[in-house]
Amino acid sequence: MKNLFYTSLVLVTILIFSELILRKIYSLPDPYADQRIRKEGTGSVIRLQNPRNKDINFIFNPNDIYPKEEPKRILIHQNNFGFRHHDDVSEIKKEYRIFAVGGSTTQNYDYTYNKTWTQILENKLENYYSKPLNVYNCGTAGSTTVDHLAILQNRVLHLKPDYIILFAGINDLNMLLGDNNLYRFQDIFETEIPVRWSRLALGKLMLYRLYLNAKNNIAVRRNNVEINFDEKNTESIKETIFIDHKRLISETLSLPEIKPIEIQHEYYISMIRSFIGACKANNTKLLVLTQPTTWLSEDQGLQNSHWMNKNKEGRFPKKYMQENMDIMNNNVVQICKELNVPCFETQRHIKNNSEYFYDDCHFTPKGSVHLGEELSNFFVQNELINF
Repeated sequence: MKNLFYTSLVLVTILIFSELILRKIYSLPDPYADQRIRKEGTGSVIRLQNPRNKDINFIFNPNDIYPKEEPKRILIHQNNFGFRHHDDVSEIKKEYRIFAVGGSTTQNYDYTYNKTWTQILENKLENYYSKPLNVYNCGTAGSTTVDHLAILQNRVLHLKPDYIILFAGINDLNMLLGDNNLYRFQDIFETEIPVRWSRLALGKLMLYRLYLNAKNNIAVRRNNVEINFDEKNTESIKETIFIDHKRLISETLSLPEIKPIEIQHEYYISMIRSFIGACKANNTKLLVLTQPTTWLSEDQGLQNSHWMNKNKEGRFPKKYMQENMDIMNNNVVQICKELNVPCFETQRHIKNNSEYFYDDCHFTPKGSVHLGEELSNFFVQNELINF
């Protein structure tokens, strides 16, 4: 009995000393920090936004049709306003400023900085006009026009933009398929999975955080994710995001197919009008992009890679999804014509196959580069920029 007592005492002592030493050596975030205290920040008006002044380690386990030669681990830099750009935004800097607002197809975390369509557009336009020009990437994965309006009004307009690009659609469609709080009432919440008190306690320990970190690294290597960075200065990384596209596909396929529901297209129409109205009220030029999707593509690789045709209850027919996306795009085109706003019909400028897309709507690196080049031609040919 005494041996057991002394053995336990030694083990506890070792664990305590190990914990104290590890706290001096490592700085890992609390995995359950958001479950402990709900902070009401003054920035909560923007539902989805990226952190500012931060480097993020993005690890990407893609599906089978994503180009094998592309890096799957990328350093993402967010500047002083939370935009993906190597330069900070300075109100006194003399430059032509374009701000691209949208979701994940704008954010482009899934490939390197120099292959994002915003950077391609920036480089092409800067070379053409021989003037200092930046295209700041304000994209945030999962965001809808509700979030785009909030970013526009609270983050972008006061920076005196010369041009704004809005690229929206698919997240709004998914929201209309399954969001029960379109009017953003404060007393309606998403279902949350509670974290057990034991895990909350463990989350305070550096030993447990190291265990979770090692577990994630093993998952990454098990999925054969490459670990070489495409950018420098990795010492400042404080956060890792791991996205497993194969799991997303399998989760969607496991859902039952359900009957189509009626979609409130009027809601999206009003949000697009509101975004355009806010730009016009502030004398800010705007280009609106329509949303390309691949649900009816003849490419079998793409057909096997879809995962966004769903809500919480089940999976919708792809024809139904495409029909409603077409309605939303047509509405955007008509609104732009009515309000004299240039509109870039993206689906007409890019082929609907796995050379340019790797799932429902996300571009391959080649697709992203192609979009940037096509947008540059559109700006130049239509003389949208005046210095």
